[in-house]
Amino acid sequence: MATPPSRLRTAAPPTGLRAAAPPPRRRRGRRALVVLAVLVAIPAAGYGTLRYLLRDDVLRPRLLAAVEQATGRSLTLSGPIGLKLSLVPTVTLDGVAFANPPGASRPEMLTARRVEAKLALLPLLSRHVAFERVTLIEPDLLLETDAEGRGNWRFTPARPASPAPAPTTTAEPAANTPLALSIAAIGIEGGRIGWRDPRSGRIETLEVRELALTAPEPTAPIDFEGQFTLRGVALAARGQAGPLPRLLGTQAEPADWPLRLTLAAPGIQAVLDGAIAHPETASGWRIALNATADRADRLSPFLRPGTTLPPLSGLDLQARVADAGPGAPPDVQSLRLHTAGGDLGSLQPGLRLGASTVGIAGSGQPVTLASALTLNGQAWQGEASLPPLPVLLSAEPWPITAALRGEGTAAQARATLAGPRRAALSGRLSVQAADTLSLSRSLALPLPQLQDLRLDSNLARDGNRIAASDLHLQARGIALEGEASLVLAPRRTVTARLNAPRINLDELTAAAPVSAAPQATTPPATPAIPATPATPAVPATPATPSAPPPGLIPAIPLPVAALKTLDANIQLNVGDWIADGILYRDQRITLALLDGRLALDPVSLGVPGGRMAMVLRADANATPPSFALSARHEGAGIDLRPLLQTYRLPAQSSGRVEIETDLTGAGADLRAVAASLTGPFAVAMANGQIDNSLLDRFAGDLRRLLVPNAPREGSTALRCLALRLAFRDGIGRPEALLLETSLANITGSGEIDLKQERLNLRLLPQVRIAGVGISAPVRITGTFANPGYRLDQGGAAQAAASILGDLAARQRESSVSALGQLAQELAGRPAGSLPDCAQQLAVARGGRSGPVPAAEARPQQEQRRVNPADLLRGLLGR
Repeated sequence: MATPPSRLRTAAPPTGLRAAAPPPRRRRGRRALVVLAVLVAIPAAGYGTLRYLLRDDVLRPRLLAAVEQATGRSLTLSGPIGLKLSLVPTVTLDGVAFANPPGASRPEMLTARRVEAKLALLPLLSRHVAFERVTLIEPDLLLETDAEGRGNWRFTPARPASPAPAPTTTAEPAANTPLALSIAAIGIEGGRIGWRDPRSGRIETLEVRELALTAPEPTAPIDFEGQFTLRGVALAARGQAGPLPRLLGTQAEPADWPLRLTLAAPGIQAVLDGAIAHPETASGWRIALNATADRADRLSPFLRPGTTLPPLSGLDLQARVADAGPGAPPDVQSLRLHTAGGDLGSLQPGLRLGASTVGIAGSGQPVTLASALTLNGQAWQGEASLPPLPVLLSAEPWPITAALRGEGTAAQARATLAGPRRAALSGRLSVQAADTLSLSRSLALPLPQLQDLRLDSNLARDGNRIAASDLHLQARGIALEGEASLVLAPRRTVTARLNAPRINLDELTAAAPVSAAPQATTPPATPAIPATPATPAVPATPATPSAPPPGLIPAIPLPVAALKTLDANIQLNVGDWIADGILYRDQRITLALLDGRLALDPVSLGVPGGRMAMVLRADANATPPSFALSARHEGAGIDLRPLLQTYRLPAQSSGRVEIETDLTGAGADLRAVAASLTGPFAVAMANGQIDNSLLDRFAGDLRRLLVPNAPREGSTALRCLALRLAFRDGIGRPEALLLETSLANITGSGEIDLKQERLNLRLLPQVRIAGVGISAPVRITGTFANPGYRLDQGGAAQAAASILGDLAARQRESSVSALGQLAQELAGRPAGSLPDCAQQLAVARGGRSGPVPAAEARPQQEQRRVNPADLLRGLLGR
């Protein structure tokens, strides 16, 4: 049955409603197809774009153009450009070289064997090359500055030559259109980073084992961590720095580029925290540094070659430093360098440095030093103040103060250093000490034991000359004032003008005791098992002890070698000179030493009872060294009584002794010089008194032979004493020998041998006893140490003739012409008579006039003949 038309129309849905509302299942399928198409299309488009953009002929010119546009410098790729496809594709560049600015020390700032760059895909769709990580393999980076201080890490982007062309409708981009470039992380494997000092041209190289620099985005701070080697020392570093664009000068934010670095090396730790206002020019920086080192030698590799540090331990440095501007030294706002000290015996034996600190309290403040030190067991505390660092680093003079304190001793110095290398010095030194014991122990020297010492002096140094002026030294044993100087080159020369109101040699030569170094304690050894007794050996024949060298003259070495070490010109005046408890007044000494030749000329010495004028010369250049001594009394002679009283000798004596000598000799020691002495030695005295006990004390048995009638007490009138010995090659022979007293007259001849220290003299006394004249020759033989006396068997007349002839011969041979004329007078005397005082005194005085005794009136009486030997034996009780 057919359906009515009206009903069919009602049941059929409208056409519009059928198209707008498909079934739900069909809608979900279509959406899935769309998502799948996007997921496939985007990677396909990215990889398609990547393959297109990273083709060598497409990427190379664009990459080179992008680098040159961003930096203003050329990039050279001598190797191929490679691509490793993965979820994060990697582009490889071989043979990379990045150019230096014009005028640099080498053409390339950076070279690398290979560069590997991991790319982000999505930025490629917007023609932005975003490297997630760039790894440089074996790079060689050199950082340097030009003459204007501009670093080669600052880049000047290239300006476009003309306005950019209108967009092209061609589907393929232009080959020379640069790509946008960004880097999120940089890594270095192997290679090196160098820094060239613009002043010296020296390049410092940091060997890189690995280094990683990361930043979340180009404008974010950089985190870095790496392992390095500097001068053979392994270093580990980590820290954070400001963003790279700020360092390159392409960004103005942040205003201060932060930098924090932690550095570790064997035995070394350092933390640097700071900021740089202008990182692109490395200026406007300020840092805080904390560093420690267990030993100073850890720092040696980082110092200038050849620089050595003392062996200190426990180093701790805290400093705050800021940039003070172009050409100015850094502004040290605070500094504290502390060390626990160390053994400095290699620099100075016995020296040990204790806790020491170098500090700067604030910007522009002085540099202070404080140190505890020990020298040969003696503790000292030192302090010093130096000018601020800007002054230390400038050509301005340096004012310095220093103080040293020890056991009972304090020293202060104020000085100014100026000139090239601060070689010029001027200042003042003050020292106070209860005694010199601590100084003596510290220096391990037997210094004079001074008490209540006070020293004040101006000090100056100018070139090679060091001078002390306005010098005042006071102590219990000495008072000294004046000036002195030392010239160091071309030859050391000492010049001094000193005045000493008082010098007590007894106190000065008393050496301060020096404590011996403590002996190491040896632990007790474990008792050993007794060994089997060995068969006793036959006792060896004891060696014959070597006999001590004979003689009384010691072989003391003379310091002739020291005369060659320096030159000197010294004037010394001493008011009171005390030695062995004896006071000598008014000593005047002038010393000149030049090229090994010494001259003490003139020398005027005050001795008890008078003065002596002396001249001493020495020539260390002669072989053997030569010496000359001349001495003569000043005025009428030396007063005998105060002279004997001073030396605590029997003092019932009076008269003036005239002394004169002019001797030369040669040798390296005192005995050799004595064995070569040549020249005269003379003693003269007239109209005096001699203490009998003095004769007995010095003559002994000889006195009893010569003057047996002299009493032991009281004194004897001495009409004259005349002695002149002429030495030649160490052998002295009398030219005059006469002793005339109220008891006896004695003359003689012979020789005194200083070489062998032997005596060979013949003396002829003429003794008057109860009107009886006795003449009995006496022989003196033997050595100085063991002389022998005996009566001569010859007759008195023969002995007198022999003595007169010998004396006359010696006078004729003398170099003094006046003595030859006197010899004629002596030779004309009657046979058997003795010489008279006037003639012998004139010979002793070298022909000069002087006091003589009055002529002695002797009654003419017959002499009884007496056996002299029997009479003397009776007198001696033999």
